[in-house]
Amino acid sequence: MSIQVVKLKRSQIDAASEVLAQAFNNDPMFSYFALEDEPARLDLINWVAKTIVRYSQRYNHIYTTQDDIKGIAVWLPPGKYPFNNLRFLLYGLYRIPPKLRFDRFRQLIALYSKIEEYHQQDLPEKHWYLGLLGVSPAYQSQGVGSLLLQPILKQADQEQLLCYLETSTERGVRFYQRQGFRVLRSGTFPETNLQYWTLKREPQEVIGN
Repeated sequence: MSIQVVKLKRSQIDAASEVLAQAFNNDPMFSYFALEDEPARLDLINWVAKTIVRYSQRYNHIYTTQDDIKGIAVWLPPGKYPFNNLRFLLYGLYRIPPKLRFDRFRQLIALYSKIEEYHQQDLPEKHWYLGLLGVSPAYQSQGVGSLLLQPILKQADQEQLLCYLETSTERGVRFYQRQGFRVLRSGTFPETNLQYWTLKREPQEVIGN
């Protein structure tokens, strides 16, 4: 299967969000915080994905596959994370609560704060941040995710910059380790039993430099 990686167009945001919703349908974080029925969970993931993609589009580092959207990688360049909460309110996250389990909304806020805290502690240096990587279930385990990462991994190598991300599954950890990342921190968020891992990738030596 020959796949060409291209930058996501603004006109593709809705379609990209739908693919991300399918990709994260079984993600433990979304399963924990969303209402229990699947349509509500997909609606929540779609909304979160669309908000993040819209916000990140300004930086022009969102990658997908040519022709049809098989997956999406959303990167933020150095200095553009953490997300500013006020900006996120403006981009629509204030509409999330009706899509969540209300009794767990406080836990979500605490978890988000912890993620930001860990990020700042783990990597105060200049770095690229992988905000989202999702592949359509029909194309998973076919190398699509790895291909979507390549443009920024190569750029980070050229710039000799670190890359950073979080994941909530052991499968995600194994995948990112194959891409050259290593675990910085792991644990369980209080009150939720949700696991997390933070990972970073050191820049690789570019042959010819």
